[in-house]
Amino acid sequence: MNQSAATEAQASPPKKMSMSTLVLLSFAAGIAAGLFFGEMLAWMSIIGDAFVKLLQMTIIPYIMVSLISSLGHLSYQQAKSLALNVGKLMLVIWSFGLVLMYLIKYTFPDWEAGDFFSLSVLQDPAPVSLLDLYIPANPFFSMSNSYIPAIVLFCVATGIALIGIEDKSALLKPLQLLGDAFNRVTGYIVKLMPLGIFAMTAATAGTMDIAEFQRLQVYFAAHVVMTLILTYWLLPALVAVITPFSYRDLTGIARDALITAFAAGNIFIVLPLLIEHTKALFHKYRIGSEETDDYANVIIPVVFSFPNLGKLLTIVFVLFAAWFAGADLDFVTYLPMAINGLISLFGSVYLTVPMLLDGLQLPSDLFQLYMVSSLFTSRFTSLLAAMNLFILAVGGTAMLAGHARLNLRRLMLYAAATPLVLGAILLGTAALLNKVVDTTYVMDEVVANMTSAESLPDSVVNFQPRELPPTSAPRSLDEIRESGLLRVGYNPLQVPFSFYNADNRLVGLDVEMMNKLARELELELAFIPYGSASVLEDLNRGRFDIVISGLQMTTRRIQYVGFTNPVLTLHYSLVVKDHRADELATNELVRQAGPLTIASVGDYSIIPHIEKGFPNIRFERIESDRQFFEDGGQTWDGLLISLEAGKAWTMLYPEYTTLYNRDEIKSFPVAYVVARNNIELHLFLNSWLELQQSSGYVDTLYNYWILGQNAQPSQPRWSVIKDVLGWVKPPATTPAPSQ
Repeated sequence: MNQSAATEAQASPPKKMSMSTLVLLSFAAGIAAGLFFGEMLAWMSIIGDAFVKLLQMTIIPYIMVSLISSLGHLSYQQAKSLALNVGKLMLVIWSFGLVLMYLIKYTFPDWEAGDFFSLSVLQDPAPVSLLDLYIPANPFFSMSNSYIPAIVLFCVATGIALIGIEDKSALLKPLQLLGDAFNRVTGYIVKLMPLGIFAMTAATAGTMDIAEFQRLQVYFAAHVVMTLILTYWLLPALVAVITPFSYRDLTGIARDALITAFAAGNIFIVLPLLIEHTKALFHKYRIGSEETDDYANVIIPVVFSFPNLGKLLTIVFVLFAAWFAGADLDFVTYLPMAINGLISLFGSVYLTVPMLLDGLQLPSDLFQLYMVSSLFTSRFTSLLAAMNLFILAVGGTAMLAGHARLNLRRLMLYAAATPLVLGAILLGTAALLNKVVDTTYVMDEVVANMTSAESLPDSVVNFQPRELPPTSAPRSLDEIRESGLLRVGYNPLQVPFSFYNADNRLVGLDVEMMNKLARELELELAFIPYGSASVLEDLNRGRFDIVISGLQMTTRRIQYVGFTNPVLTLHYSLVVKDHRADELATNELVRQAGPLTIASVGDYSIIPHIEKGFPNIRFERIESDRQFFEDGGQTWDGLLISLEAGKAWTMLYPEYTTLYNRDEIKSFPVAYVVARNNIELHLFLNSWLELQQSSGYVDTLYNYWILGQNAQPSQPRWSVIKDVLGWVKPPATTPAPSQ
């Protein structure tokens, strides 16, 4: 008998590897390949995109035929019961999820905020038409744009209408056959899943910027930890307490769908798998029937249109954004924000996140961090969303089919274990982040290495006018050429236009522009520091040929000197101490704040408008912006400055922040200045500036000095084949603009 058993064992084929195992191995192989080859595998994203499109091919048709046929089989009483039971379960999941998400903020380490100016500050998010998203005025338009909520509404309305029709089998039978056909097509495509997952993962692992990953590591950790808590504890526990299904079966039977959603970063493509796994779970416990199958077919497409916990994880990003910006978000502020976010998530996260950031008065440019991070977090979002849909389908079906019973033993077990599990995970995460995450503030060093030093060189501080040739009148362009020297007046403390960097080298946007002008005219350059009190008079006397440093055009100034065409358009803002931001956040609060003294370098044209609208504000002239920051808030309540320059200064002095009214952002032009009657030089500079703007050179400097692009030079993506084995030559680093 032993010999027979051995022979039979030898003859039996080896056990076939499950799809979930293949997908997991493909995911791991993709990461390994991406790390080994790096950016060389970027092209594989095309294969990944093609695979996702193949999976999406049958999703909308499947949802339509499944919903219509399944609802058509129900009675009105069953449909009403479905809405009530699934709705209650959904509210319970939302409530527990929002409370648990708030706890993640206690894992964040201490942090000092700072970032460059971003154009997103000035831009409203792209509008999303909620009517188009939810109301299928034209169902074919909704289908072509993948507006799932509108498609579901159309199908639900059609399915409910079929409930009251007696002779409907002629339609329902073909719809069921179509649903089976779509399932078979999906099954064929799923066989390609290991290849598709490998391609997507390899392309992502090979191209993701390591610096971006490190910058967001606190958010990544919070997102991952909260995903795991909700996916593998809260959701299974809630359903295990009220159904006969064990924790192991709830987390195990849909494993391949969860892995696929995670690997692809796409919940849409696993909807048919989740439906089939819901049916399979009931049949495994021998309580499955045609009725439970119909409930599964209906619940998942319907609840897909509602915000799931995966979408709600955007709340974790808002908590991270508050921490990143140096703001403290208490629970009283968090709760209404979270509820508003939940409601707005019936639309798009790309509308919700900017809205929540604005509502909490956090920098809107943090939305860019959300966009960058979504490349990584979308996979965990999809994992949680898939589990949320599966749990709703299982719990809802059990309640509708009469299989839901409260299990007191399990309830007591999970109630006792939950505080211990959550406490251990959150404390462990906090300890790990405090140990691993380097929260040393470095943005001041980045700016210092670009544009600003702690002190000026002695040659600037002790500059003597007699070192220059004596002049009594402005020089024409021909006289400048004959002398071989272009004299440029500059403010040595004007971030980011003309400053001395950490190497005591004069740098900045305007400095680079003048360097380019001198090179093209084949002239030497003499940069001459000036004081704001006498600069216009000195210019008309001929001490300077050109004056730079982000000078604002005002009605008073253009009466005395000649301004070129605008070089840039800047935007007004107010800089205040961090702790005073809430006191002065709105116009009403500013009026209620009592007498305020605002510092200002120069006569901004908006000052009369502010004084008229805010009688409690008094402006006071100071010599330089640095004078305000070094005062430490003792003399002045705020500083009127451009938003662009204010962002740079607040990185050097992170205890300050910029305030601006997004609804009433006002701009002003800055330009270069020549003597009032120097028409020839004036016309030449206007034409030259037009050449620099049309060639894109001004944009290049703006991106570097204002937006901070490549302020920290980008390095080629690390890979084993390049950096460890040295088999390929590394590409050149992205250079900063020429100095």
